[in-house]
Amino acid sequence: MRKILDLFLIMALILTAVFCESVAVWATESDSISYDKIASSSDMGKVEEVGVEGMFPIYANDIVEGEYQITVESSSAMFKIEKAVLTVKDGKMQAVMTMGGKGYLKIYMGTDKEAAAAELSEYIDFVEDSDGKHTFTVPVEALDKALDCAAFSKNKEQWYSRQILFEAKSLPAEAVKVELPDYAALEKAEIEKRIEALKRGAAADNNGQAMVVDMKDGEYSVDVVLEGGTGKATITSPTKLIVKEGKVYAQIEWSSSNYDYMKVGDGKYFPVNSEGNSTFEIPVTVFDQPMAVIADTVAMSIPHEIEYTLQFDSSSISAKGVSTMGIIAAGVSIVVLAAVTIIFIKRKKTKND
Repeated sequence: MRKILDLFLIMALILTAVFCESVAVWATESDSISYDKIASSSDMGKVEEVGVEGMFPIYANDIVEGEYQITVESSSAMFKIEKAVLTVKDGKMQAVMTMGGKGYLKIYMGTDKEAAAAELSEYIDFVEDSDGKHTFTVPVEALDKALDCAAFSKNKEQWYSRQILFEAKSLPAEAVKVELPDYAALEKAEIEKRIEALKRGAAADNNGQAMVVDMKDGEYSVDVVLEGGTGKATITSPTKLIVKEGKVYAQIEWSSSNYDYMKVGDGKYFPVNSEGNSTFEIPVTVFDQPMAVIADTVAMSIPHEIEYTLQFDSSSISAKGVSTMGIIAAGVSIVVLAAVTIIFIKRKKTKND
């Protein structure tokens, strides 16, 4: 019996030693992280401005106390916020942000330089929710205001400078005590301002390269006019305008499936679809001026390159990528369909009577 007790005692001592060593290693690794490093500009990647000119801050006193789902705009695609819940109480606001990944260990509401100089106790740690997602609970000074937010990368062990903006327009109308601005008008004015700056610096011949524009990456719509050729071919207008990494492209859909490639400058572009009318994604080299393109058709006895010009109307650019005429047409179609249905039902009823 004594031997058995001695054996248990030895095993307990061994397990205790292993545990203590593990704790010591964990503590050493944790303590080894330095929080004074800042990401360089080359490490930052693409950064976008949040908000638009004409917005004004919406403070806690401007909102009815409660808990609300709210959308958050981020200056970086690498700092994606999937959802956020805003709490307004006692003249203060805070939000629980659910992140799109697990790449950040800590957040500091301020600049990267301020974060690097701050005390460890001032950092905001992540909390894992029931779905295994990382969440951060942050104070919110105001909605519709760009807020500095530094994020500490787990892999790079350095602070990345971000900006976030909690969008007041995403709250229920009855939750906001003040009149909010016309966001659509602000966005339109912002686009017009950027387009004007773009036009002033644009050249008619951009060597076939996509223009660099001061517009947020995303999809828009724009009116386009086709000229040249025999006049039989047409293209869809408005057409999709795409901004990628600060450069602008257009998706051109022809009225025929017989085009097998297009040329813009020295670039050659092939269809992006395999069925239906030939559709190409080509660079936009200039707005409000004829842009020379070549399209090769196989409709004739032999393939034939035809010269055209495309003119993109900058004043028609839509931030939402949906044309007004498209909405009107859809509405008319619904009304017509409803009317036809009513007439059919009445005639059927009369026949049965």
